[in-house]
Amino acid sequence: MNRSSKIAIIFGIVSVVLIAAALTVHFRLSETERSEIESGTEQNEKESASQVANEIVNSLQNKPESEENENTEQTEITTPNTSGQIEISAKEIDEVYGWSGSNEINPAITLAANVDNVIQITNLTDALHEFVITLDGEEIAASGDVQPDSSGKFSVTPTQTGVYEYHCEYHPDTMKGIINVEP
Repeated sequence: MNRSSKIAIIFGIVSVVLIAAALTVHFRLSETERSEIESGTEQNEKESASQVANEIVNSLQNKPESEENENTEQTEITTPNTSGQIEISAKEIDEVYGWSGSNEINPAITLAANVDNVIQITNLTDALHEFVITLDGEEIAASGDVQPDSSGKFSVTPTQTGVYEYHCEYHPDTMKGIINVEP
């Protein structure tokens, strides 16, 4: 097969991929997005084919913002007024450890400032875990080691409002989240 035939085949494949990508983007757009795009079409007539292709590829790699928000919404665990206790569990899902509460992995937690907040930890895994709370990289409180298939609890009384972080001492890359401390 000569060089020009190979180039023609490659060009054909690239064209099919670009057309398929354009159709996918077209069908994923809402009516509002379509009308916004159509109204801006006159301004974009001077764009080159490569810029359009790059936009299509980028849009396929990045989900629309509304779709992302649906998938990344987290349930927030708030200190209940009745018991004053937060319950969180260490779980293993697909060989990855995570903190679990309210059927969410690594949920946002809300605690009250200047109040004794009790955090109950249940370790449902076969590994050792320790729940650590930090503010600006400084450790504020820690649960101590929670052995496999056991539980423990500790209390923390944050003195200032703001966004804190939590993680597992032994699995900080997958077992982590934020704590909102409110008045």
